Amino acid sequence: MQKCVHTISFVVALLIGQAVSAQIAPDRYVWIQIEAQPNRESAMARINTYRETISNVVGFKIGGGWFGITLGPYKSNVVDAELIKLKTRKLIPFDSFVARGITYDSQFYFPRSNFQAIKKTQLSTETETETETETETETETETGTEAETGTETEPETTEPEVITVPYNSVRDGSLDGVHIWQMPDAPDGSRPDQSWLAVGSDAEGEIYISGHDHQTNSMLYRMYQHDDTLRWVGDAKSASEAANNWQAGESAEKFHTRPVHHNGTVYVATLDSSDMNNSFLNTRGFHWYGYQPADNSFTDLSATEPNGVGAQTMQIVTIQKDPVNNLLYGMSIPENKLVRYDIASGTTTVLGKPSAWTGYFYSNRFMWVDSRGRVYITGGSSRNQWNQGESASTFNHVWYYDPQSGFGELPAFALQGPNAMEVGQWDRRRENLYVSDDQGHIYRFNDAAASWTFLGRPAFSSSLKTWVFQLSADEEKIYIGLSDGGRPNAIYEYDIATGNSFELLQIGDLDATVATENFVTGYDSWDSRGSFHISNFSMYDGDNAYMLGINPVRIKVEKGLLPELVELSAEWQGTSIELTRTGLSSNALEVLYQVRGYNSAGDWITTAHGELTMAANATTTSIAPNSLYSAAGGAVVSSKFVLIPDGNDYVVDDAGREGLDL
Repeated sequence: MQKCVHTISFVVALLIGQAVSAQIAPDRYVWIQIEAQPNRESAMARINTYRETISNVVGFKIGGGWFGITLGPYKSNVVDAELIKLKTRKLIPFDSFVARGITYDSQFYFPRSNFQAIKKTQLSTETETETETETETETETETGTEAETGTETEPETTEPEVITVPYNSVRDGSLDGVHIWQMPDAPDGSRPDQSWLAVGSDAEGEIYISGHDHQTNSMLYRMYQHDDTLRWVGDAKSASEAANNWQAGESAEKFHTRPVHHNGTVYVATLDSSDMNNSFLNTRGFHWYGYQPADNSFTDLSATEPNGVGAQTMQIVTIQKDPVNNLLYGMSIPENKLVRYDIASGTTTVLGKPSAWTGYFYSNRFMWVDSRGRVYITGGSSRNQWNQGESASTFNHVWYYDPQSGFGELPAFALQGPNAMEVGQWDRRRENLYVSDDQGHIYRFNDAAASWTFLGRPAFSSSLKTWVFQLSADEEKIYIGLSDGGRPNAIYEYDIATGNSFELLQIGDLDATVATENFVTGYDSWDSRGSFHISNFSMYDGDNAYMLGINPVRIKVEKGLLPELVELSAEWQGTSIELTRTGLSSNALEVLYQVRGYNSAGDWITTAHGELTMAANATTTSIAPNSLYSAAGGAVVSSKFVLIPDGNDYVVDDAGREGLDL
């Protein structure tokens, strides 16, 4: 009888839901309700099943003791098409329906149990009479069951965050230290089919990744470390429409650029044509976009520029920052012209290219700016796939742009063939830069001496594509990836001191689903836990791109390459800081730290980097605060000691990463 009542209720809701989306303003968020279960256990079992194929599964209590399973949120003007698509692909039941969420009570399934408390958003404001709803918090024992308190007193709880944008919850991979997300569709239904060299991070370790359909629109996502959700934060089309700067028939095929964080803003730029021919002349021109984490806004920065673009018909394949002079640089494809964006004035200048750079050819995907403001650029490819007949003698070394003297070449900065730089990362002090072309040839640039050294390459075939490049914080290892070849995609560990390398993992080790994808890409994209993040995808396969978080220390422990996990923590003991390690202690351990300086407004404005040594067999070490490097600067009024995972030997617990006030 209970099942019959539920079925009748569900059908009634279905009939109501079919007309829902047409009655709601197009900018409102709604849900697709796919099931209701009579208890939490059965609901969670079904949620886990749906999460294998759908990214945005959410659970709400819906009254009468039932637990609703929903997808979303979606904007109401696109939800009907999404509902049809999901039913056609047989990913959801035929009787799934659109719901406004008016009858939804508390959210029982969300990515983590430690969401920050915020006010309920649209779910509560859409009701005719706003009411307070009670939520319940589960206290879990080590076995994962509810703990009995032995008292009727209800613990104080806070309302869990209701995320009102498309998002995906983290899931664990097959090995410890592996996290997996799948990028959700944008609210307008745009799908992130691909993600080319488009993963980055900020100083706090928040991860930013862009996805695009390679046809019409490009999206930016942020991985929030506090709850491990990957959330849509904006897309090119909606940001430009909001600025009245999107023309009929315009598109934004890709954010091919690594999201670059600078002074509180994350920057990307559009690439609307990547062919090495004249097709770019049919485009309007590229847009700069900026995401401000402080207010969660994503804006079209080119809306105030002439003609609403950075430069007419030009398209940008990579960007880089000059943090000293508050500038951005971009490289166009296929013309290989350098552009400069003055952040303060919001204006773009086309600087041009060296006179010897003629015709169309493969553009560098990575360029860099030294402390003196000089921009280093490369070009060309020896691969038959991309070679356009360009002169090998022109592109077998590094070139530059100097703001004072213009373009020049550096024959002493020799390359292992005429191949543009593809990936790279500075060390944590920004003293040494490590870069590679797409064939895995690794170079080091020293900033102080402006010197250049070829280091070697990993022990895999240069026919494979190198699009993953992650430098460990201790500057001892490079985790370098291979894909797009006749063997499984993999990550190698390259030892900088010796030049030795070995296969650390195959992507198939991490998860059976992501193993089927064709490409892995991403460089310089570490979070605060010591995990690096890369994209994982195939082209035009009807499957949204994935993001993988990989902790190399935990992987090495899992594979027996490290005898046991070493974890560090720090706490005050009187007037000293006590550093503690668990796990193997027989060897001396170099420990990395930061002292962060803050101004009177609480803004992090400067950083001092240091190292400590824990002696062999020591499990604790006492540190006098006055022995640490200090965060210098006249505006610094407070500072914090923070442990840094080295990406090689140890990890750091939550307290150590949060830091201690000095």
